Amino acid sequence: MSSEQSITDATGWDLYGIALEADPHARWRTIRERTPVLDAGEGVFFITRWDLVDEILRDPRHGAGSGVSSSFGASNGLAFDTMRVWLMSLDGPDQARGRGLVQRQFTPRQIKGLRPHIAETTDRLVLAIEKSSGDEPVDLIERLAFALPSELTRSLFGFPEAEWRDEIERVIQEVDDSPGASIQMIEGLAQVFEGRLARGDVPEGLLAHLQVPDPVLGALSTLEVIANAVLLVTAAIDTTAGLIGNLIHCVLERPEMLERLRKDPRIASALIEETLRFEPPALSCSRRAGETIELAGVEIPTGSQLLLGLAAANRDPARYARPDEFEPDRDFQGLLSFGGGRHVCLGAALARLEAQIVAHRLLVTSECDFEPLEKPHWQKKNPTVRALDRLPVHVRPRTRTPRGTE
Repeated sequence: MSSEQSITDATGWDLYGIALEADPHARWRTIRERTPVLDAGEGVFFITRWDLVDEILRDPRHGAGSGVSSSFGASNGLAFDTMRVWLMSLDGPDQARGRGLVQRQFTPRQIKGLRPHIAETTDRLVLAIEKSSGDEPVDLIERLAFALPSELTRSLFGFPEAEWRDEIERVIQEVDDSPGASIQMIEGLAQVFEGRLARGDVPEGLLAHLQVPDPVLGALSTLEVIANAVLLVTAAIDTTAGLIGNLIHCVLERPEMLERLRKDPRIASALIEETLRFEPPALSCSRRAGETIELAGVEIPTGSQLLLGLAAANRDPARYARPDEFEPDRDFQGLLSFGGGRHVCLGAALARLEAQIVAHRLLVTSECDFEPLEKPHWQKKNPTVRALDRLPVHVRPRTRTPRGTE
């Protein structure tokens, strides 16, 4: 067995299995220290050093990789077709056209306009949590971290609440950690949107807007509309729920950070950025080598799949001192949590805004304290996402008046 194999006990895309461990960071650290460009076999190279990951993300020679579909094990069917044409899988003119059409709905002005709805929804959800004060535990993932981005996404798509719950949330929440479950989720969501388009049952919102052509960019095909609707739903809910849940967890398990936040709510932004570095919801992305290159002395042939360890790179001590410590006072320049280059995440600003509002309402101005009841329980459904499966807490009245204003 080679030294690389002894480090991972996996080949090819099986490397994704590390992400589902309770604490993958230790193994990623070992890989980064010993072989920052790991030839995992089967045409896959795992890259974990910050400077190398950053270089690949910004190098226009390299195209979209097949990491997500490969991590799900998709090879045919509607789920495979969906992942084949959504934005993460496109390059060149198709990617520029698709991104241009999708990002019309995520301009800074439009995101700013969502703030009142996010604040109102957050307040309503937290009020319900506060009223649960007592002996019965409350799951902050289900009641807030998932509920907020789901409600916001529902409003963006214009679905009635009952239909969203029955058609979209049901598909997402039924996913378990059995083989093929994530493929079933993608297929189930695609079927919802496919059916609505076929029936002409399209409410005013994102699904309708994705069908509107641009005089310069052109239009999305029906499959591209379906695919990017699925992408927007999964990215907007899964990764944002991950960010919100991870932020709450990181602060609650560090009472000194909670006290700092309550004394000075302005540090909320730094706590969010440190959460994105320390426990990023998006763990990796992939690229396809556009030509033969050499990285850290390793030759990578044209067409190879480059699995970029975003979470591993964010803990590279060459970039961030004391990387395994949660320190919101650090310099966050170069953070890779939302990717980079032409495939950088479209929803980064919106996710940060949601997390900012939650941090203030739940952790600063709430009249309650929240006592975690168990060690972190990380989801095992999706190896590309780091998110808590649940976060049960006891809700107790605070003993003093909360300080700070938004």
